Amino acid sequence: MECNVVELLGCVPSSGGNENSSNSHENAMQLSDVTEVGSEEMDLVYELPDHGCLQENEIPRVGMRFAQSHMAHEFYVTYAKKVGFATKIRMTTCDNITKKPVNQAIHCNRDGFHRSRIKAPTRKNMISAARCKARIYVKFDKEKQEWIFFKVELRHSYPCSARKTVHYHEYRELTMYAKCMIKDNNVARIRPNKTFLVLANEAGGQSNLGFSEKYLRNYITASLQTNNVNADVREMMTYFMRMKDINPNFFYAMNFDEECKFRSIVWLDAKFRASYEYYGDIVSFDSMHSTNRHGLPFASFVGVNHHGKSTLLGCALLGNEEIPSYELVFSQWVKCMETTPQGIITDQCRSIFRAIRKALPDTRHRWCI
Repeated sequence: MECNVVELLGCVPSSGGNENSSNSHENAMQLSDVTEVGSEEMDLVYELPDHGCLQENEIPRVGMRFAQSHMAHEFYVTYAKKVGFATKIRMTTCDNITKKPVNQAIHCNRDGFHRSRIKAPTRKNMISAARCKARIYVKFDKEKQEWIFFKVELRHSYPCSARKTVHYHEYRELTMYAKCMIKDNNVARIRPNKTFLVLANEAGGQSNLGFSEKYLRNYITASLQTNNVNADVREMMTYFMRMKDINPNFFYAMNFDEECKFRSIVWLDAKFRASYEYYGDIVSFDSMHSTNRHGLPFASFVGVNHHGKSTLLGCALLGNEEIPSYELVFSQWVKCMETTPQGIITDQCRSIFRAIRKALPDTRHRWCI
């Protein structure tokens, strides 16, 4: 940057008259801008992270050898986790003949200096660049058939903290003990924040857990909720089987996919069938409702009786709002009723429109206002 400043100083014309004063002023403004940028870069201080908790053989250094490339990568990732930063593979070079990797560059994930063009609220990766130069270079030694560190830079442009590693998604993990406790507390209706505080107290602090409270809540939503859905489906099947024993005219049809996951179910009783015989010429299909717990769309077949009031003609639960799910619901409902309605009214959904065109080709379909 000093060389650039000297060159600009040489380009500034001498103020020999008033006619050149404006040019001198513009060049001086350019000089001040460059000086500010230079001082901004000079303010970056690259310091070594705290290695007090590490042994000497846990710190990367030039000359370290590994049998395979993934072992070298795992070694650097373990070091980064203990120190307090995350890594990323910046470049991998392969041999032109064998097409196998021969060297690799692993950087700190806060390297670079560019700004993202995507707005922060819509950007998935919220980590900002800090012009960090911490990195390692690994190359393959063909003579000894080993991978070697031939360049190591441990200094960072920002302070590293091992306590902040829980905020990196690469290092978040749940132990078997934590999973069992979360599952038991979820069954007992204990709030997730209480479970997180108990686990944090047992580990000696939140920084020793290896995950955050938000990660715990995501685990409950993603993993345990699926098990709850399967349990509730079994309870629902037991209930429908009991209703079938009580009333032989009760009808239900449940569908599962190849992985035995719930797809859809249709049920109706003798009253629904009797009402359809009288008021089944025009049917309204409504799928705008959803269950509170699992978010499964609830659909209903509704007709209008001779009093001008709505009468229920069938119910259904869908695993999703895609064409195959709607098509199964319509085909099972018609199979039970044995006749198709003359007309059907639905909301303006393209999936329902295509499903009706396949399952009810002779029925007039109209969209509601």
